[in-house]
Amino acid sequence: MSTIMQQAQKLEAFCRTCPAPQEVTACLHTMGFTLVFQMPACIPSASSAVAPLHAQFHYERADGTEVIYLAGRDIPLEGEVFPFHASRFWLYAGADVQAFQLAMSTLALSYQFTWCAPCEYAAHEEVA
Repeated sequence: MSTIMQQAQKLEAFCRTCPAPQEVTACLHTMGFTLVFQMPACIPSASSAVAPLHAQFHYERADGTEVIYLAGRDIPLEGEVFPFHASRFWLYAGADVQAFQLAMSTLALSYQFTWCAPCEYAAHEEVA
């Protein structure tokens, strides 16, 4: 694990698959996370210029560690560039560093993705 990942307080990951929310919930439940908020998908009509908004699931542990799961492809805003992905995760550290590291490694292994610092992809694009 890199030093950057060890010191991180928040991470994001672009996942090539879109696991079922129930599967993600079950995985996180084994680590003490509870689903605290969810927002259903909002798919506009075909004639609408508004991009679809996929379902979001927010999980939290008693120590404040949080996971957000976007069950669908995140549409970049103007100027943003994202790698290919089918879903997206965010992880925020709470008071228990071990819980953060366990969630980081378990999710990455379960769904085969690599965590990165937020906006790392946009920063690379600006340099290019």
